[in-house]
Amino acid sequence: MKSFGVFLTAALPVLIACSSPQEMSEATVSASGESVQAQLERRVGAGAAAENFSDEETRGEAKRDFAYSWPAQASAIAPLAAILVEARNAAQVEHKAEWERSIVEFADIDCVTCVNRSYDKSWSIAADTPRLLVMSASNFTYTGGAHGNTVFYALLWDREANGGEGAAMRPVDVFVGETALENTAFGEYCQALLEARGERLEMNVDGLNPFENCPSISDLVVVFKSSNGETLDQISFFAAAYVADSYAEGPYIFDIPMTQALIDIVRPEYRAAFSIGE
Repeated sequence: MKSFGVFLTAALPVLIACSSPQEMSEATVSASGESVQAQLERRVGAGAAAENFSDEETRGEAKRDFAYSWPAQASAIAPLAAILVEARNAAQVEHKAEWERSIVEFADIDCVTCVNRSYDKSWSIAADTPRLLVMSASNFTYTGGAHGNTVFYALLWDREANGGEGAAMRPVDVFVGETALENTAFGEYCQALLEARGERLEMNVDGLNPFENCPSISDLVVVFKSSNGETLDQISFFAAAYVADSYAEGPYIFDIPMTQALIDIVRPEYRAAFSIGE
């Protein structure tokens, strides 16, 4: 997850519940008295619509299905929508090419699971503030075998970058460095992950070492959330299956509030976009 291309291109569903931006906005009102939901709707703009693209094909018993989606907020930003379209097209081309290769490779073998292919990448809004739009994506792929897999991606759109033209970046890159983020947040996010695992596995985690097998920042996807629609006040960590533990345990999403220590390691030009969370 080191480059912009990687986090856009290439998915078990997320197994723990978390509040959607819509659910959060229904119960939240900004200082101006405008609900967060109203702010989101105002920022979408007229004529923008969510993108829900699908492409399916059957050849004998071999099947493939491809789906790629993003919300209206992304469609409303033309250069961002163009980036997503390019990434979707590239993923579709590779998906079809890999399916064709599998049909040839297993032509003489009676093995439907060897040739069936699925790809589903869905972007959603994690936070939408005046300057920053934060998106996360889950990407399910099945390329034969016993099961598919889900990985996560994140994207931040800075509306003020490039003289107001906007630019895309990884959310984690608002910090002065990944090492600084890990050094500052390691204890808090390891504890949050341990508690999430305790809930998932229905086990008592009191007294357990939260640092044991806790993944590094480089193994996680970093996403921001906002409780007020104006500033980013929560940081979320996405861990795909295998990152926290075995595949059977599944992926995790766990949150910690933004603290002053975290804001202090945000790059100076972005600090005003953050606030301390609860």
